Amino acid sequence: MTEETPLRSLIAARINAAEGSGLPPDAAALLRDVLPEPVPEQAGHAGPVYLRSVTAAGWRGVGAEVTLDLPPGPGLTVIAGRNGTGKSSFAEAAEMALTGRNARWDGPHGGKARPVVWRQGWRNLHESAAPRVSVTVTLGGTPAPVTVHRTWYGEEVKDARTTVVRADGTEMKLEECFAPSMLDLYRPFLPYSELGSMVDMPLSELHRKISAFIGLGRLGEMDARLAALLKEHKDAEALPGPLRTAAVEALTGLDDPRADAARRALDGRSPDVAAVRDLLDRDAVPDKGENERLRVLAALSGPDEAEVRGALARLREAAAAVEDVRHSDAEDARRLAALLESALEHRRRSESQGADCPVCGTAGRLDEEWAEATRDEIERLQGEAAGAEDARRVLIGARRAVHDLVQPVPELLRSEESDLARLWREWALCRSLTDPAELADRVGHLAPTLSAACRQVGAEAARRLADRDATWRPAAVRLAEWVTAAEEAQEATGRRKVAHAARTWFRKLTDELRNERMSRFGDHAQGVWTKLCESSSVSLGRVDLKGTAQRGSVQLDVSVDDQEAPAYSVMSQGELHSLALSLFIPRATHEGSPFGFLVIDDPVQSMDTRKVEGLAAVLSECARHRQVVVFTHDARLEQALTHLGIEATIRHISREENSQVTIEERSDPVAQALDEARAVSLDPSLPQSVADRVVPTMCRAALEAACVEAARRTLRDEHGHFLGLTEFEKRVSGLVRTKEYVALAVCGDASAPAQTAVESLPTGGWGLINDLNAGAHPGLPTVDSRKQLVRRTERLADAIRRGTATTAAQGGAR
Repeated sequence: MTEETPLRSLIAARINAAEGSGLPPDAAALLRDVLPEPVPEQAGHAGPVYLRSVTAAGWRGVGAEVTLDLPPGPGLTVIAGRNGTGKSSFAEAAEMALTGRNARWDGPHGGKARPVVWRQGWRNLHESAAPRVSVTVTLGGTPAPVTVHRTWYGEEVKDARTTVVRADGTEMKLEECFAPSMLDLYRPFLPYSELGSMVDMPLSELHRKISAFIGLGRLGEMDARLAALLKEHKDAEALPGPLRTAAVEALTGLDDPRADAARRALDGRSPDVAAVRDLLDRDAVPDKGENERLRVLAALSGPDEAEVRGALARLREAAAAVEDVRHSDAEDARRLAALLESALEHRRRSESQGADCPVCGTAGRLDEEWAEATRDEIERLQGEAAGAEDARRVLIGARRAVHDLVQPVPELLRSEESDLARLWREWALCRSLTDPAELADRVGHLAPTLSAACRQVGAEAARRLADRDATWRPAAVRLAEWVTAAEEAQEATGRRKVAHAARTWFRKLTDELRNERMSRFGDHAQGVWTKLCESSSVSLGRVDLKGTAQRGSVQLDVSVDDQEAPAYSVMSQGELHSLALSLFIPRATHEGSPFGFLVIDDPVQSMDTRKVEGLAAVLSECARHRQVVVFTHDARLEQALTHLGIEATIRHISREENSQVTIEERSDPVAQALDEARAVSLDPSLPQSVADRVVPTMCRAALEAACVEAARRTLRDEHGHFLGLTEFEKRVSGLVRTKEYVALAVCGDASAPAQTAVESLPTGGWGLINDLNAGAHPGLPTVDSRKQLVRRTERLADAIRRGTATTAAQGGAR
């Protein structure tokens, strides 16, 4: 979907082509004026960002530090485990480290924050150390990793410090890895809290994000500028109406020839603007400037004394609080933390790894050991300094609030030397005062004085205005306001027509470009939906952007049994989740994204088994070009991957007492069973009575696992299609005996005689099955005999797996 031609150049070329043929020259000139500015180059590394590991400690469901290692690069990784084992904690840790936000308490899609109860409990109850999360990534295909650390020093989730460290220990800024705007645009994280609410995102916000990543986001800027111009011109055209009404009211009842002439000019549907202008020019008021000055003085209002008193009370209270902590340990800690931060910044700017001390000049004193110790000390001090910093922030806010109440000298008074002008200048100087006590004293003294002076001067100005021409002059003022607005409206009408023509043409261009670029996004979304909901009666057609950036929406073409239907009301929860994935995946995997990974938390919920199979196919397709990390508690996803033969790294996560989290990689179930049997068989101290029962049982488990794997690849229905997961599990769940498993694998029917087929694999295979069923009669008296039984089982299991692979290639079993 990326277009090589920059949007500005593309629009300019279309304007040039249309000018004179469908686009008036003045409209073309206006469009050129509102073209978006060239986009600056984004900072950050080129190439995809891949995840290497996610580490958490004291965070959510994770107690002691645990690292989830991930294979960097394209491929599918599934993290499976029961609810409450800490899966989502790792997904949220990755997002928190890179973005500093979390949908669980920030609210989905960056919307309204959730209630306080959602934002509590982010600290793990079993870990006393400061919470910390980190993500190690690779940038642009370079092998050297970069780790983003986020460590908390306060009680609130916002009280955290982020550091980014290269493999050699040097620090860098997160912006050097990728532009922060890219995380909003292509956001590669889909937590479950957003999966269930993605379709609830304001459609204008979804419109904005889709427009942005298909390269048309700045069309909204142009349309907004054109809309603002249109509104400006329309407002100018509408302004004479109420002013004309006011002028007519002012003329009513006046016994004056000028009033009669003005009424005639204003009468009718088209008032005579030129006649009114001529009347006012012939009746120019010599002291018009003085009238204007008096009107301004009459309208002057000084500071709101009640508001000032409240602001001063808060300022004095904040200053007292700062004074209380000024000589406390907290203030000392804050100052020392700031000093150490400056020292760290000095070291970071130094080219060498061991910067010289700027105080004593000792060479190489500021080495990595010093830096690490200093960072630890800063975190400790920042925790102690939280109270002092809060007090300073409150004081700064209170001082700013007082400054905001100090208005600048009105324009009318700037050149005067009156008492009021001098008093107001003295008042305006209060904005430059920074000392809280001095500021409070000056403002407290001047505010009531200035307010009283304004009231006195205003009253005098109002009295003098009333004494002036009390009949004609007010009407003349209203006429002057109207005639000026009417003249500007005449000019605005022409400009409004030009803006309207420009916007009409531009909206057609927007629709054309949008349709061109949305087709690929829509096709991708439809492809995802089709795989997820192949058996659903609900079909997803075109995905279109409608409207403008300010009032845009995403239109989904949804039908049920080929009948058009409202998009959301006809969908089950599983289908709504599928729709959310259909909109998320094309955006997150867009070729313009710098992120080579996707992190999806628990997408299986509310999906039936057929949709889970479709999800496995979708994830497999994404994993061809992206690193896909999926967290799930639902074993059906793992089963679907196995059933469909999709290659994936499977890791199981468990959580024990005191939030001890363990992560293990799942191995081949056949190999795992054989390894366990082999380990038991090598135990020379194992009593024969135990060996006769245990070793054959473990070998049967390995053989049955091999048969299940083989049957997945070969079994088909009456139409020749491979069995779906539900039907397959139904056939396997009824099997009891090992021979039934073997018959299902090699013959396609659990009740079929399988001896001949088995003997065509390794010689003695059927005899082995009988031995296993009989408990290896006449017994396994030695380690060698046990090892021999395991080796025979391994050969038969491998033969069944290989033999059925050939059968599958030739058409499979019915």
